[in-house]
Amino acid sequence: MKLNPLYILPNLFTAASIFMGIIAIFIAHKALMVDNPKFFVSACWCILFSMVLDGLDGRVARLTNTASKFGVEFDSLADVVAFGVAPAVVLYFYAGHEYGRYGIAISGLFVVLGAVRLARFNITTNVESNSFIGLPIPSAAAIICLWILVTEYNEVNIFGLFNFLRTHSYVFLVVAFLVSILMVSNIRYPSFKKFTWDLKYFILILILFALMIAQTSLTLCAVFTLYILYGILRWLFIIIFKII
Repeated sequence: MKLNPLYILPNLFTAASIFMGIIAIFIAHKALMVDNPKFFVSACWCILFSMVLDGLDGRVARLTNTASKFGVEFDSLADVVAFGVAPAVVLYFYAGHEYGRYGIAISGLFVVLGAVRLARFNITTNVESNSFIGLPIPSAAAIICLWILVTEYNEVNIFGLFNFLRTHSYVFLVVAFLVSILMVSNIRYPSFKKFTWDLKYFILILILFALMIAQTSLTLCAVFTLYILYGILRWLFIIIFKII
C-alpha cells in the first residue's frame, strides 16, 4: 500500500519543533558556560518558535486531510521535549543551578508533570473540545520563557519588578512549581478550537499586534500571564459561588 506523500508535511513541522527545543538546550548550556545571559534570550525564543511550529502541524494535517494516530503520538513526544525538557533545562541553567537540589527537583518535576498532563490529554482529548483540563504544557513553557525574556532585556521596568526578578531568581522556580501543579490540576482553560471571529475580536487582535510591535516580549508575557490567571480566578469563582 502506497503512503500519501502529504503525510510527511505535518510530521516535518513536529520534527522541526523538536529540533528547536534541542537547539534551545544547547544555547542555554552555552549561556551558562560563557556566563552571558543574553544567550538565554535566544534559547527562549527558540522554544517560543517551537510553539508556532507545534500549532502549525495540526492545522496542516487538517488542511491536507493527513491526520493520523502516528502524528498524534509523535506530537505528544515532541511536546515532552520542546515544552517539557527544553524549558526545564533553560530554567535550571538560568536560575535553578544556584539553588542546588531545589533547582534540580523543580526542573525535574516540571518535566514529569508535563508528561503526565500530556498523557491525560491523550486519553481525554475527545471528552470536551471547548476547554483543556489543566494548563496546556506549551503555555506552561511559554510563561517560563517569557518571564526570562522580559527580565533580561525589557526596557519598561514596571514598579521595579524586573530588577527584583534579576536579584531574586528563586521566583522563577516558584513560578515553575506553580505551573507544574496547574498542568495536572482540574482547572479548565479555554482551548479556542471553536473560536468564532467577529469585529470586536478582530479589533482586539489588531491592538495586540500593535502592542507587540512596541513591546513584543512584554505583551506576550502579559497575555499568557492573564490566560493562566483567568483559569485560576474562574476556578475560585466556581468554588466560592458554587457555580457548575
